[in-house]
Amino acid sequence: MPRVRVTGGEFRGRMLGVAPGVRPTEGRVREALFSMWQERLPGARFLDLFAGSGVVGLEARGRGAEEVVFVEQRSAIVSRLERSLQEFGAGRTRVLRARLPEGLRLAAAYGPFDLVFADPPYDFDQYRALLAAIAPLLSEEGHCVIEYRVGGALPDRESGLIADGDRAYGDCALRFYRSIGTTPHPET
Repeated sequence: MPRVRVTGGEFRGRMLGVAPGVRPTEGRVREALFSMWQERLPGARFLDLFAGSGVVGLEARGRGAEEVVFVEQRSAIVSRLERSLQEFGAGRTRVLRARLPEGLRLAAAYGPFDLVFADPPYDFDQYRALLAAIAPLLSEEGHCVIEYRVGGALPDRESGLIADGDRAYGDCALRFYRSIGTTPHPET
């Protein structure tokens, strides 16, 4: 089974099993993301969408997030993720099996969320619906990031969210969103 290394926090250096068909977020991308979010992570409620291996949410928990909710559609991947969280002893985590973006109504029971990370498949085409479903789950000063393939078309605004910057890392990029009317993040 392929494995991915956790790059920071309490679980730094540990290896995490990756189910077949999962594309984990690269270590350099996670390092950049958590560098930008380092002050927001302690005590945050974190939502990891299209969780796959769970490495982003697990790393958020190990870097101080109070609670992490993982959402993944495929049952085999959910089972692998649940085993990984048990192996790591990662408390204050929850895994939900749901199709996205429709299934986000299940996550509402565990929100609001301060930080949301979404890593949909690169051929995903429902970004507007995804952002519309994320918007009501965010806390007042909540932020969201979507990982996508460079050259992909993501909306600049949707359902009260506004793009707050992009960062590219090879063939993938991160687009940052915040609620309209909140303070922009200084590093995005």
